[in-house]
Amino acid sequence: MRSRPFIALRLPEVVHPGETFDVELSLDSASETPIDFVRVTLQHTQTLWSTDRGEVLQARERLLLSDEVAGRGRLGEGVHRYRTSFTLPGDVPPTHLGFVAELRCVVRVVVSIPWWPDAKETRDVAVRPAVGPRPRSEPFTGASARGSGPFLEVSLPDRTLAPGDMLTGAVAFGGLGGRRASTLEVALVGVEKVRAASQYSSSEAHRLTFFRDLSRSHEGQEVPFRIELPGDLTPAFRVEEVSLEYALEAVLEHAGGRVVHRVPVDIGPFAPRAGRDAQRPSVGAARWRAVWARAGERAGLSVRDGANGLELRGVRAGSVVEVARGDERSATGLGATVRFAEPWGLDLQVRPRRALELVGVVTGDPAFDGRFRVRGREDAQVLAALTPALRAALTAFSEVELDDARARVRSAVGAFDESALELFLRQVEALAHAIAAAGAALPPPASMASCLPAWRRFAEESGGSLQVGPMRLTGYLEGARFEVATLFKGAAAFATRVALPLEPAIEGAGGGATAAEALLAALREQVSWFRDAEGSVLSVGPEEIAVRLAAVLGAPAAAREVLEPMLALARALRGERRGGPYR
Repeated sequence: MRSRPFIALRLPEVVHPGETFDVELSLDSASETPIDFVRVTLQHTQTLWSTDRGEVLQARERLLLSDEVAGRGRLGEGVHRYRTSFTLPGDVPPTHLGFVAELRCVVRVVVSIPWWPDAKETRDVAVRPAVGPRPRSEPFTGASARGSGPFLEVSLPDRTLAPGDMLTGAVAFGGLGGRRASTLEVALVGVEKVRAASQYSSSEAHRLTFFRDLSRSHEGQEVPFRIELPGDLTPAFRVEEVSLEYALEAVLEHAGGRVVHRVPVDIGPFAPRAGRDAQRPSVGAARWRAVWARAGERAGLSVRDGANGLELRGVRAGSVVEVARGDERSATGLGATVRFAEPWGLDLQVRPRRALELVGVVTGDPAFDGRFRVRGREDAQVLAALTPALRAALTAFSEVELDDARARVRSAVGAFDESALELFLRQVEALAHAIAAAGAALPPPASMASCLPAWRRFAEESGGSLQVGPMRLTGYLEGARFEVATLFKGAAAFATRVALPLEPAIEGAGGGATAAEALLAALREQVSWFRDAEGSVLSVGPEEIAVRLAAVLGAPAAAREVLEPMLALARALRGERRGGPYR
């Protein structure tokens, strides 16, 4: 009586494309059975599943090789053994058992029995790509988008790995703006992508995870990680409709939300590494300082540690420049302060325009006037100060405040992105040069334009310096420093202040009115025009002797006549013995 024989198969566990392998089979027949043939085939199958319905969308079989190991005849009772060999074609993709796609290579045996159910047996053979040379290691550093908020940095010794490798690296975070970090998850994620007809799907096929509590970690601290890759992990591949790709995914959870950063990695059939792994680059505080040092050196600025972290400082175009990242609360990118070599004295104020706000000074530049509200003592001076170069330099930043002594600017860019930092520093450099050029060309107040030659001449004679915008000069008389400043009400000059700083200060000089009365008497006696300057005010203090003249000095050299009695009083207060009104 005929019966279906029991089929046993012996195959290698893993086969590589282009490799020849043996197939051994035995047929255990319980009785004598006629057969038409015994056929062994090698087939590749591709099955695509519907993710929502669990149904097969597509099933394909591709016959690779076939061998008929026995023809028409009879199987006697007992065990019958056969053997054949197949050479796996080089274009067979690796075995993949994914969420949507299954790619298999199978050996099938069919014993055809006439007028009786055939005996069949199927066995998968795992296909793995042939092992090849490992590419040269390339250390990698990458970061999530470094804008004005939280970001992640990842450092790897290499992005090329093989199944069985140890994936090592480090993560650092920053830009939390005072918010606390809670956890970090680093995972190697395999993503299966399938295109079938008009449908496309992307599914997670593998996830190997490293987890870390960050409650005691701080910004800029390196967090190292290790993930062991299984030896049977399917390498990345791509065929006509199916691909498998890998990425390292870092997820930072913090009080304000989460940051996700993905780094593509290549998992391939590579030979084991020869020697030690490549050194990975630093991330976090060490890398940030190196970035700032390099960028600062190219910009002529020095790096230092400030109250809110790294700072750059130096002198550019005569102005002191300070660059820092956003403070711990705001974390709003990069900010800079440019302190003028000399104040402009225009009562200038440039700040962002608010809704429904009065116009202020109009420059005629629509882009600039639309963003900023401008005020100043005298429109003509303000317009002369806001040169096209200065307006263009200011509009390069997202936030701007400008006055007579400094410009404060900010841009919501990555503080540790070297290219963004270098661009910001170039913009700050352009601002410093525009400020220097505008300051050097400032005109005097319109009411004092005719007095400018006399003021320049007196500044030169006294070995001092002149600030043209406010018509204020500093000079020296008999080795003592003095100041002559024009005072304004609105745009109109109405008085002059002459001051003699007491350096060092004279303790007790301001006690009582005796010294002030003596000086007032000396001025009325020695300075003929002072007698007519009604409303003049005199003050004597430990640090300064000053007179506010109720007149505008068109020729500031006349201030010498006031300064000489002031010098004599200063000597008398110090106990010096010289000829003069205080002997």
